[in-house]
Amino acid sequence: MPTLSERLVDVASSAFLHTAEVTVAEPCAPGFVRVELRADAFRGADWIPGAKVQIRTQRGTLKLRTYTPIRWDGDTTELIACTHADGPAAEWFRGVAAGATCDVFGPRKSIDLRGLDRVVFVGDESSIALAVALRTVTSRVDHVFEASEPSAVSAMLVSRGLDRSSVVVPKTADRQSLLAHVRAAAPDESFDLVVTGNAKTVHEIRRDSRNWPRRPAEIKGKAYWAEGRTGLD
Repeated sequence: MPTLSERLVDVASSAFLHTAEVTVAEPCAPGFVRVELRADAFRGADWIPGAKVQIRTQRGTLKLRTYTPIRWDGDTTELIACTHADGPAAEWFRGVAAGATCDVFGPRKSIDLRGLDRVVFVGDESSIALAVALRTVTSRVDHVFEASEPSAVSAMLVSRGLDRSSVVVPKTADRQSLLAHVRAAAPDESFDLVVTGNAKTVHEIRRDSRNWPRRPAEIKGKAYWAEGRTGLD
């Protein structure tokens, strides 16, 4: 039975959280699951590619985890979640099935992808949904992903049709291979840079880009996570 404090949290959070039902939950690559959520409250939402939602999988708490919708269609939105992370949200996504419910806050502003044309995209496992959302804006994108499990990320990219425009680099402490591939991806024409994922990677890419012979016209960057920290976004 919920405690008094848990009931009070649920009453307070009902003002901004909407209960959504899982209508589809299916694995799409090792360590990744595709989930469709439906809620009447989603109708008329002001969603733009790159916006975020925050998911609460356990009632009675205010623990929210952030995900990037890859589409928003009327009362339904679609997410891609990485399930080989730790924490209650990853555990929930590992076992989720159609008919389950969760609470959703959003969509809310995160990275506005609108207006982008020629893009170099840098990320990791946590960035794949953003890369899929970007495809609704432009197909002129070169992707460079760092990955702890390159084969799983490669399989995920194949499932979304992003493999031909992507390079997957094994994650290393010095990031030298990643930086070299990102520099090589920079085109001769004007381009923008989108970089998300590990906070250290976002910082290193931003710093390194100052010395590129072909520098990005604009950088859209956001750290999704950092070693030893939770709830970064």
